[in-house]
Amino acid sequence: MKITKAYQFRLYPTKEQEVLIHQTFGCTRFLYNQMLEEKKKDKMLSKFDLFKKIPEYIKNYPFLSEVDSCSLRNSITDLMIGFDRYYKKLGGYPNYQKRGVKESYRTNCNRSSYKGKEYASIEVDMKEKTITLPKLKKVKIRGYRKLQKLPGRIHNATIKQVGYKYYVSVCVEEELEIPVMSEKRAIGIDVGVKNMVVTSDGEYYENPDFLKKYERRIKGYQQELSRRKKGSKNYNNTLKKIEELYRKLKNARKKYLEEVVSKILKGKEIILVERLKVKEMLSKENNPKSVRKSISNVMFQTILQTIEYKCKWSGKTFHQISTYYPSSQICSECGYKDATMKDYGKREYICPVCKTKIERDYNASRNILQEGLRELKIA
Repeated sequence: MKITKAYQFRLYPTKEQEVLIHQTFGCTRFLYNQMLEEKKKDKMLSKFDLFKKIPEYIKNYPFLSEVDSCSLRNSITDLMIGFDRYYKKLGGYPNYQKRGVKESYRTNCNRSSYKGKEYASIEVDMKEKTITLPKLKKVKIRGYRKLQKLPGRIHNATIKQVGYKYYVSVCVEEELEIPVMSEKRAIGIDVGVKNMVVTSDGEYYENPDFLKKYERRIKGYQQELSRRKKGSKNYNNTLKKIEELYRKLKNARKKYLEEVVSKILKGKEIILVERLKVKEMLSKENNPKSVRKSISNVMFQTILQTIEYKCKWSGKTFHQISTYYPSSQICSECGYKDATMKDYGKREYICPVCKTKIERDYNASRNILQEGLRELKIA
């Protein structure tokens, strides 16, 4: 089974390379906006029609020839993907790109028999801790210390700037063996507010309130920002401090979540979770403000997306059971359904039939395991 993986590294460019990176950001943004203008004039233009216009633009704007040609073509590809999403009603109409907002560009890995079978325009050397990129040549990187060699075949690389730092995500196609599905190597996962994750193996992972650590400082800077003149140097500096705090908050959550998910998936092949309707859970009609804030802080959707991504990464089976399955209301021992367990305040399930006493979330995770195996026709 072939799967696509992305390996992200921290980039350490020289000053000359940094200038070229920003130049490429600007050129791809410029061409994207120009092609969006062309598309507005003639809606019938295809991706290949826009590709044919690139030489004309390079002739009129010589600075475009100084950057990687693949990045220019990929900016048009991204534009057309935006239009495809718009026509399928999956997103809004493509907007003009602005400087300083999501600065990135993508380049392809080209191979040439003329320069030898081993030649590739993108190469990662884990021993020297460098990556070779078109136009930039060798750039120092950091990440994946235990990895001796990047597995699979490199397809492309995305260079981006986050704050003052630079990163490169290398997209690789890798061959994985399809594991044999076994009931013994399955696990049920319940996502909650009190405990972020509870597994059918009886493991509890708490939900650290990362927001509480940064909330006071963020509010302080926001008050300071309101007193600054918009567009002034002090205003921009304060805005950067707020962005940096939000970035630290996001990274702290991401790091903790990935550590938890990696522990859960270790030694497992079938991962079973509940399909949640997060929008309904965040509505005023269904839950009070305090519960909605807790749900928002836990980020249910992010947890499920991380689990799904990690499963795809390692070739494991990821399955979501029906939204309407009452996992918290059913006794995992005898199958009795107690409708009063809809109340979030009840933390212990006491079965009136078999007299089982079990923690609410642990009971739900066991039910998710049983229902998931039934849906997959394994149990």
